[in-house]
Amino acid sequence: MATRFMYKALAPAALGIALSLALPATTTACPASSNTPGALQLDPPAPPSNCKSTYYRGGPRPGDDYTVVSWRDNSTNEDGFTFEAWRNQPGGWALAWSRNVAADSPYFYFDGRVPSGYKFRVKAFNASGDSAWSNWAH
Repeated sequence: MATRFMYKALAPAALGIALSLALPATTTACPASSNTPGALQLDPPAPPSNCKSTYYRGGPRPGDDYTVVSWRDNSTNEDGFTFEAWRNQPGGWALAWSRNVAADSPYFYFDGRVPSGYKFRVKAFNASGDSAWSNWAH
C-alpha cells in the first residue's frame, strides 16, 4: 500500500514537470505596437480637443469653396484617428459615415460646403485602445 500511495503522490508532480518543460512559458503582459519603432505603449492616447468646422469661400477658381473640420491632437502615441459625421434626420441623430485618418492628421477636408444638419467628432486610437471622443463640431 505504501508504494501505491507514493506513486499517486509522484505522478501529478512528474506530469507538472514534464508539461513545464514541453510548453513555452506564458506571460500576462503583452506589449502593444506603436508607430514609433522600439516604443512600448501601455496606455490609450489622450483624446483630441477643440474640434471645429470652418467653411472657406472662394479661391483662385470659381467653385473653390471647401470645409475643414479640425481638432487639436493632444497625444503623441496615436496610430490614427477615427472621424465620424452624424446627420440630423427625423427621429434623431444617425451616423452618416466614419473614416480612419492617419496619425498626426489634425483635420478632415471636404470639397464645398457641408450641408446643415451635420455634426462631427473624432477620437484617437492605438493598439492599446481608443481615447474618449472630442467635443462635437457643427
